[in-house]
Amino acid sequence: SNALIAGQVDSGSMAYVLSTSTKRRTVTFTQAVYLIGSLLAMFVCTSITSIVCLNIVNVDTGLDWPKLLLINLGAFLCMFAMSGICYLASCWFDRSKTAMALGGGLSMFFLVATMLGMFGSSIMPSIIRLKALNYFNYASIITLFDPISIMDGTMTYLWKFGILLAIGLFCYVVGSVHFRKKDLPL
Repeated sequence: SNALIAGQVDSGSMAYVLSTSTKRRTVTFTQAVYLIGSLLAMFVCTSITSIVCLNIVNVDTGLDWPKLLLINLGAFLCMFAMSGICYLASCWFDRSKTAMALGGGLSMFFLVATMLGMFGSSIMPSIIRLKALNYFNYASIITLFDPISIMDGTMTYLWKFGILLAIGLFCYVVGSVHFRKKDLPL
């Protein structure tokens, strides 16, 4: 996402693109569609491969293909929300290093917070569980991806999927609108 907007502004190639009759709205829409389409293609390939592997391996895991597709959908929505945050940072800042620091930095923080939060959650055996680390589960949007709810058959994951979708859409829209209105250092 950094190379889509901020990288082009930083290198000067955005000045060339915008000097033609191409509107900023078209540029931001095209870049967003490319980023979302790339994520979607990756998760479609992952889902197809997962279903094929699930049918080849004959092990009873309690995982059937509808649950597998829901898990892949949840992972896609999580990545959609994080890509939206990175896209927003790319549209907001003129310098690639600043956009990378905020967008990439938040993504890395979410990943590390999720890993630390696992050591405080109830899924860890009590001998290695540190209750204080459970607070990290509330500091990351990755915790909204809830495969346990999907595997258990509860519907808790639905509102979490909705929040991830809303975060992603909000960030893409706000980033695009901000880029269209800001002055560029061309």
